[in-house]
Amino acid sequence: MLSLFTGQASYSQDARPEFNVYAVSTAASQCQMAYGAGSVRVIVTRNGQVVWDSAGCKPPGAKTVTFQRGVPQLLTISWNRRATSPSGCAGSLPAGAWGTFQAVAMITGQTSPVRAFTLLR
Repeated sequence: MLSLFTGQASYSQDARPEFNVYAVSTAASQCQMAYGAGSVRVIVTRNGQVVWDSAGCKPPGAKTVTFQRGVPQLLTISWNRRATSPSGCAGSLPAGAWGTFQAVAMITGQTSPVRAFTLLR
């Protein structure tokens, strides 16, 4: 099971939004899978348009993690809204953009519920 939470409900113009991604196994016995910035994607949208995808930041490969049933594993991914190209990490958010955004986490076969957050003016 995959969940995503924002570190705050809203962020000032100079703050970096943080996304806390929790993965919990529901399997009867322990299992292993790659879990980290290299295997989990966080996608931020605004009005249905993708403005940032963490996969564009070329994160390092994920380490294999052992999951115990019901014990969450936490991964925190932050979004540097002022990142620059050519890394592809900047996304398409215009400088000074504000309003309500949505974020979702994805890993092979799993998608978290969508979470809304606000960028302040």
